[in-house]
Amino acid sequence: MCQSRRLLYRVKQFDGNAQCLQWGMADITSMLPPIVFPPKTFLEQVGPGAIAKIVLHHHRLLRHSSISHMYPSDEAAFLEGVAKATHFLIEALGGEKIYTYSYGSPMLCRTHAPFAIDEQARCVWLEAYKQTLHDLAFPKEWIEVFWNWIESFSLRMVNKRNLSPMRVPYEAIKGEFGIV
Repeated sequence: MCQSRRLLYRVKQFDGNAQCLQWGMADITSMLPPIVFPPKTFLEQVGPGAIAKIVLHHHRLLRHSSISHMYPSDEAAFLEGVAKATHFLIEALGGEKIYTYSYGSPMLCRTHAPFAIDEQARCVWLEAYKQTLHDLAFPKEWIEVFWNWIESFSLRMVNKRNLSPMRVPYEAIKGEFGIV
């Protein structure tokens, strides 16, 4: 189930000396920090073309990572997924609603449901974004804005959570980009 909606979880209840498990509802939305969206000028300055390059490079890195099983090996299917992800990011950043017009309302939970995405998978995904920003020489003045957005956004993709969300704040990565 989606981590940003109401989730089922097991509740231990004691009935005399016996333990039994029951399903209950929990709303973990309140546990997650808000998504930090970039200003509208971000997409104008960086450009949709740069977002497309970022998504393609990021997905190519992921195809060779420990979470490669989540990405199609067939090149045509892979590129279709890249296009879909590109349209999603551009729309999420305030650009044209190509994703919504083409695929309907974004539903991260449904999209990621076939895969068990835990904190470790999320960290692999974030590391690939950090590598992408390096490899494509992403403008340093926009790294903090992009990272704060993508890192807080990524918390919502986790659908197999057994730990508290591990945060990777911008302050922890900025030195890798030569930013003081």
